[in-house]
Amino acid sequence: MEENKKEIDFKAIAESKTQSKGSKAVTFILLLICIALAAAIIIKMFEQKDEIKIEAVAADTFSSTVNVTAVPAAYGTFSKVSRLNGEISREGNDITILPDITANGIVDEVLIKEGDTVIAGDIIAYIDPSRPGQSYMRSPVVAKAGGIVSDVAVSEGEMVSASSVIATLTSKDDLIITASVPEKFLGSLRTGMSAEFESVAYPDRIYTGTLVYISPSLSRETRAADIKIEITGDTEGLMDGMYIKLNLETEHIENAMIVPSDALDTYLGDDVVYTVVDGTATRKIVSTGSSNDTETVILSGLSEGDLVITAGNVTDGTPVNVV
Repeated sequence: MEENKKEIDFKAIAESKTQSKGSKAVTFILLLICIALAAAIIIKMFEQKDEIKIEAVAADTFSSTVNVTAVPAAYGTFSKVSRLNGEISREGNDITILPDITANGIVDEVLIKEGDTVIAGDIIAYIDPSRPGQSYMRSPVVAKAGGIVSDVAVSEGEMVSASSVIATLTSKDDLIITASVPEKFLGSLRTGMSAEFESVAYPDRIYTGTLVYISPSLSRETRAADIKIEITGDTEGLMDGMYIKLNLETEHIENAMIVPSDALDTYLGDDVVYTVVDGTATRKIVSTGSSNDTETVILSGLSEGDLVITAGNVTDGTPVNVV
C-alpha cells in the first residue's frame, strides 16, 4: 500500500511541474504581446507628433506673406538690337585738285598737309606762272570740293602745268558702313531703320546712321546679306577702312504684349509667370515670343493689366504683398 501511495505522489508532482511550465510559457507569451503593443503605441505617438510638426511648419510657411515687386502686363513696341561687325568704306572717288593756270608755273607756296580738312573754296597753294621780265603775280589753287587731304603731290619750287595734280582729297560725305546680316534677321529689316556704331579707335564715342541698302541676294557661303549704313551724324575721326561695332535694330514689333524677362520662370517644362490675384501668387502658363536683354514678348496666357511678379520667391498660392 505504501508503495502505491508513493507512486501516486510522484505522478502528482510531475503533473504539477508540467502545469507550472505551461503557465510560465503563457505568461511569457502574454508579456511579449504586451511589450509589442506598447512599442507600437509609442511609435504611433511619435509618428503623430512628427506629422503635427510637419503640418505646423507647412501651415506656418504657407501663411507667411512674401514681399514682391510686380508690374502690369501691357502692350507696347518691342525692339531687339543685334550687334554686328562692320567696316567703313567709301563709295565715291577721290577728288583731285588741279591749278587754274594756262601755262607752266612754279609752286610758290603750299598751304596744306596730309590729314587737313579742306572746305570748298579754300586756297590750298599758290603757283607763279610768270616769266622772266614779267610782273610777279601768284595764281591761287582753289579746292572745288571739300574733304580730307589724303595726298599732297607737289612741293614748293616745283614746276607744274595745268594738268598737274596739286593734292588729292577724300570726301567724308562718301563714307558708308558695310556689314553682313544673318539670314534669320532679314525678315525684320527695313530701309530707314536707325543704327548706332563705335570704332575700335574711339570706343567711347557713339556714331549714328541709317540703313539705306539691303542686298537682294544671300551669300551661299555665309547665309548672310550685305547691308549699307549711311552715316547721319558726326564723322570726326572716321576713316575709310576702319573696323566698327554696329548696333542694328534687327527686330521691331508694334502692339506686342511685353513683360520684363525677369518675370519668366519654368514649371514642369512650361514657361510660366506668377500674377497677383487677390493678394495671392497665381501661376500662369504662357507662350513666349522674341526677347531682348530686358523684355520678352508674350504670345498667349496673359491679359492686359495682369499684375506680373518680377521679383520675389513665390509659388502657386503664396500670399504676397506688392511693394
